[in-house]
Order: sequence, then C-alpha cells, then structure tokens
Amino acid sequence: MAENSNNGSQNGRYRGEYMGENLGPQTNSGGFDQGSDEIDLKQIIGLLFHHKWIVIGVTMVSTLVAVAYALTALPIYQSDGAILVTQSGNRYSMAGSDLSNLLVSNFGVGMGSTIENELQVLQSRQFSFELAKRIYEERYQSDGRMYPLMWRAFPKDSTVVSIDTVYVRISEGLRFARADRLSDLVRITFESPSPEEAQRLVNLSIIAYTDVSTSINRAQATNAIGFLTEEKDKVEARVIDAEERLRDFMNREKLIQLDRQTEELITQMSILEAERRAVDVQHTAVKSGILSYTQELERIRPGLGNQLTSGLAPMLNRLQYALAEAETRKVLLFAKNPGLTETSREPQLLEINREIDGVRAEIARLTNDFIKASDSDLGFLTSTDGGVAVRVNQFRMQLIDLEIKDKQLEAQSKVMDDRLAEFQDFFNDLPDNMIQLAQLRREMQINEALFLIISQQGAEMQLWEQTQSGLARVVDYGYVPIEPVKPKKRIVVIIGFMLGFVISVGYVFIREYTIVEINSIEKLRKKGYPLLAVIPDMSDYIKDNFDGRETVRVKGQTVDTGLVMVLDSISPISESFRRLQANVIYSQPDNTFKTLIVTSSNKSEGKTTLSTNLAVALAESGRKVCIIDCDFRRPRVHAVFGSNQQPGVIEILFDGKKWQDVVQDTMIPNVQVLTGGKRPPNPAEIIRSHKLHELIETLKGHYDHVLIDSAPFGIISDAAPLIKLADGVILAVRFNKAKEPELDLTIENLQKVKANVLGVVMTAFDHKKSSGYYYTSYYYKYAYDSYYAYHEKTN
Repeated sequence: MAENSNNGSQNGRYRGEYMGENLGPQTNSGGFDQGSDEIDLKQIIGLLFHHKWIVIGVTMVSTLVAVAYALTALPIYQSDGAILVTQSGNRYSMAGSDLSNLLVSNFGVGMGSTIENELQVLQSRQFSFELAKRIYEERYQSDGRMYPLMWRAFPKDSTVVSIDTVYVRISEGLRFARADRLSDLVRITFESPSPEEAQRLVNLSIIAYTDVSTSINRAQATNAIGFLTEEKDKVEARVIDAEERLRDFMNREKLIQLDRQTEELITQMSILEAERRAVDVQHTAVKSGILSYTQELERIRPGLGNQLTSGLAPMLNRLQYALAEAETRKVLLFAKNPGLTETSREPQLLEINREIDGVRAEIARLTNDFIKASDSDLGFLTSTDGGVAVRVNQFRMQLIDLEIKDKQLEAQSKVMDDRLAEFQDFFNDLPDNMIQLAQLRREMQINEALFLIISQQGAEMQLWEQTQSGLARVVDYGYVPIEPVKPKKRIVVIIGFMLGFVISVGYVFIREYTIVEINSIEKLRKKGYPLLAVIPDMSDYIKDNFDGRETVRVKGQTVDTGLVMVLDSISPISESFRRLQANVIYSQPDNTFKTLIVTSSNKSEGKTTLSTNLAVALAESGRKVCIIDCDFRRPRVHAVFGSNQQPGVIEILFDGKKWQDVVQDTMIPNVQVLTGGKRPPNPAEIIRSHKLHELIETLKGHYDHVLIDSAPFGIISDAAPLIKLADGVILAVRFNKAKEPELDLTIENLQKVKANVLGVVMTAFDHKKSSGYYYTSYYYKYAYDSYYAYHEKTN
C-alpha cells in the first residue's frame, strides 16, 4: 500500500510539473499583467474563445443591423458633368491702349476671370436661387412625378415645399470643384434619390451658368458701345469744328502751309502733348492707388503709410528725373525718325537705351535697400497675426511700386513740360498767324487721331458683342446614373461587422479588467505564491453520481458527497487532491510540514473540503493524519466524515478530557478526527489559549501530519495564533467567488504575521467559465486522459 501510494505521489508530482505548477517563487505570466511588457497572445485568444458567444452574438447582431440598413436605406444616385471656364478671346482681355484700359476698368469688357472667381459665382446664393426658380417652374420629371426636391419628405410626404426650401436643398447638395490644380476644368455633381433629378440639376447648372455669363458679357459690351458712340459723336463734332476753323483761318489769312521746320516742330509737339496727356491719365490712376493703400496701412497702424512714402521720395527724385529726361529724348527721336524701331541699331538710340537701363538698375538697387531697411516697420506684427502680416507686406510692396511709378510720372511730366515750354518759346518768335495756323492744325490732328481710335474700338466692340457665348465650354453633360452611390452596401456590411467585432471584443476586455473575482488561473498565479493544485468544480459530479445530495451512506456511515477521495478515488477530482498532496510533501525536501493549516479569505471557499480530502490523500501515501476542526464558529469537519460533533476540542480544554478519549476514527485507515465540540462563547480566546497550543504540540508527537481546519483568515482574525504555530499554510481560493481585494488583503495579513505560506489552491474550478487559456485547453484534456487510462488499466 505504501509503495503504491508513493508511486501515486510521484505521478502527482510529475503531473504538477507538467502543468507548470512549479513550487518556487512565482513570476508574472504576461498576458494582461501591467508589470509585463509582453503580451500573451494565447491568453488573449483564450479569453476571446471563452467569451466567443458574446463576440459572435454582438458581431452577428451588428452585421444584421448593417444589412437591414443597407437593404432598406433610400438609394442615392449621383450625376456629374464638366465645364471648361475660358477667358475672353480678344484684345480686351489684356487691354493695352489708354482707351482699352478705360473699357476694361469701367465696363469690365473682356476682363476674363480666374477659376477661383468663377467657382465663387457658381457657389453663390444668387446662382442657387436661379436654379431653384427654374426647377420650381419645371416641377415634374419626364415620368410625371415631382422632383424629390419639391417633396416635403421624399418618398413619404409629397406636400410641395416653398421655393426657399428648394433653394436651400440645392445649395447644400450641388457641388462644384476644380478638377485639377493646373486646369480650368470644373466638375459639377449632384446627389438625389431620383436619377433623373440628379442629371437634370447638373445640366441645369451648366445651362444657367452659360446663360448668365453670356448675358453679363453682352451687357458689358452694350454699355461700352453706348459709351463709345457718345464719345465718337463728341469727337466727330470737334473734328468738324476744327476743320472749319482751320479752313476759315486759311481763307482769311491766305496762309496755306508752314515751313518745313515749323511742320516738324508741330509734329513733335503733337506727339509730346499726346504722351503728356497719357502720363496725366496714368498719374491720376497711380495717385488713386497710393491713396487707397496708404489709407489701408493707416487703418492697420497709424503713421506706417506716411513713413513708407516719405522715406522713399528723397532717394528717387534725382534718378527719376534722369530717367524721364532719357525717355523723353527717346520719344522725340522716334518722332524725328518715323522709320525707327526698338530693334534698330541707331547709335543714338542705343546710347539712350543704355542710359535708361543704367538708371533703372540704380533705382532697383535703391528700392531693394529701402525695402530691407523698412522691414523693421513690421516688427509690431507677431507671428500670431498671420494673415495681417501678409496683407501688410503686400500693401507695402504695392505702395512702394506705386511710389516709384508716381515719382517717375512726376519727373516725366516735368521734363515734357520743360520741352513743351522750349517749343512754345520758339512759337513765340513766329508771326501770330503762323502760330495760330500751327495750333489749329495740331488740334485737328489730335482730334482726327482720337476719332479714328474711337471708331476702330467701336467696330471691334460691336463684333465682340455678337460673338459672346459665355465663359463656359461644355465638356461633359450630366448623365442618368444606373447604380446608386449610397448606401455602399458592401462597405456598410463590412463596417457593421467590424464595428460589432470591435464592440464585442472591447466589452470582453473591459469586462475582464473590471471583474474583481478570481476567474482564471492566470490571475491567481500573479499573486506571488505557488499554485499547488487546481480542484475542479464538484457540482456536476455530485449531481450526476448522487443526484445532487449533500450526504451519502458509505459502510454504515453518512459522509459528505464532497469527500471524493473516499467516494471515487480514481476520478479526475481525486487526482487533483493527490497532486496537491505531492506538491505539499515534495515541495521542500529538507522541511517536514507536520502541522498544516488550511484557511481562506472568505467563507464558503472550500477549505473544509480541501483539508478533509487532503487528509485522505496523505493517508493514502502511508502517513498517519489527524485533522482538527478549529473553526469554532462554523465547524464542519464532523459532518464531512459522519462523526459526532461532541466531545471535541472544547471538552478537552474545559472538561479535562484526554485527547486519546476524544479523537475519533474514520472509515479511512490512518485518518482520525478531532472535532470542535460544543459551541464556545469566545472562539478567539480559545484559539489564543496556551492549552490549545499544547494540545497541538502533543498531537504532532503522535501523528505524521496534523491538519488544522481554521476560520477564514480574511474576515476573522481567530486563526492568527494557529497560523504562526503551523509549519505551513495552504490558502484556499474559490474560483469565480473569491475577490481580488479580499485575497490581496488576506495575503498582506499573512505576510504581516510571517506565515509560511506553501501556496494557493484554486477550488471549484470550472474551465467552461474561466477566462484563462491554459487550463481551458490541455489541463482537462490531460487530467481526463489520465483518469480514463488509469480506469481501463485497473479494470
């Protein structure tokens, strides 16, 4: 018997090592341990597998909801078209002459437009409202149904909404976007539950934009034509008047022509005076621009605009006068030599051009130096001013450019006035009749040239008006879509599936982190003590074999059905107790644990069942065992073995009975029981009594092992003196009932009393409810395979 028991112990020891139930100090096993940087993927998979029905259920529900939405959602169709925004295709697009500039600036003729400006027009409220009016007037589709835009709630409520509602829906649904950063192609898209409506809104936008841009261009041309016609009539009247006055003067004075020198001088003066008028027009525009930019800078920072303009003027006066003198000489050179061009190699022209280039280079150098020096003017702007700093810099650069132009025009005007004064001095030396004839001819020539320019511009404007067709060139009209763009059923279902999976997995992990019960082997391992054994849940075993009864008759005695070491010694549950016995006995070869105490952090954690079955397992190995019931508040050892509760420990301590007369035999050889006896009024005082300690010391001399079943140390301090007295402490932890805070407090208290804790034992373990992985998989497979192999061998 001893030999078989020893073999069983060896087997139990082997299996314990196989299961990783090492008896040295425990380390974290990874997984969800906050102290470890490693992630145990097997544990995560095991956790998800344990809660697989939650994951599968939530994922399926979410997927079904997504499928239902995809099948029942209102389909949305999208149509798109494209237009190319073009610029005006004639000379007015770039202007050029003074009159062309006047038409562009005052009437907007041929100004063209950037793609950004046209996008703003397309996205404007006026344009959306124009589309709303057209669709409101049209109202019905080709199939006779109203456009969904007209419904109050499509397709449920067909009440016609107001035009303002249609306008809002169009402005929110119609999209205009530049197709490419480098192109002028604009794509127009619209989404609608009706394919025909989607196409109609795109085409209507193209048509409306073409009509609007065409009407604007033609209106600009009409206004310009009216202005040119009026000016032409005025100039024509002045030409006729000048011709009549010249003819009357020549008839009266009998003066037909001037000498050649005077004719040449008149021609130069006419050219110079025309240039002088052009300079005056430009000078007026430049002055207006300087005033505008100065006012804007003054608004941002008083004094900044004047500081810039006053600082630049002294630097440029001399150079601008020299530049104006050179350019005036160039104008007169062209007047004297009509066949001369800019590309001519005339030495005098080349010399003047070199002089002009040199002066301009010096102006550019001085201007750059001034810009760098004036950068300090922006010091009051912080980096947070962002757009303000950019605006100020732009205004400053524009103002400096205009100041340079202003000084140049002033110098040019002064030089031309000086030259005209010289010519006038020459005229003063001529006879009065020749002077008057020259003036009349000069006036007639100027008016005739102006009449020709206005007539030419008017003819071109009339042609331009007739050829305008708007800025839009249609690239693609809208089409009737076949497939809806929303909802994207496949994507919706995939999102529903993924969302359900993520929610379910998140719920599982959050639930795992918030659960305080010890619901896995891994959680118990992390408490720092060796895991001595895992005792399976006996409820199914008792239900299957004993119809759920708490007691059963064996050899004429009533024993607890939890005493499986007696009722079914070859079951997997019994094997787990043998594993516990082996791990306790062989854990420390140099130490003999004669006194063992079994405690727990709370009541009903299976410490009595654990201690009684451990006693039987120790007896199987040939050891003589006595189990003492020191849980005087709730004694149960006598009920497990079917023994009498009295007499017991209390009778020995108070009635003077000898322990040999009180100790009771059981049906198990080598196992005797010392029950608690009658209920004492002061259990704590009894536990601390010297007599009880002497009793335990006496029993240690007569038995190989003394097992003490004590009260739960986590809630009652009665067991503290016994724990200090015992050679080893076994801590019972009930699966899915023991709470981590209570267990941690119990462990802390055991450490305070310097208890020799051999390890922990998980009781009532149910692998089906465990969130762990290892014991869920091969633990029970190995245990049951061992059980059936042993059962077949013994049979």
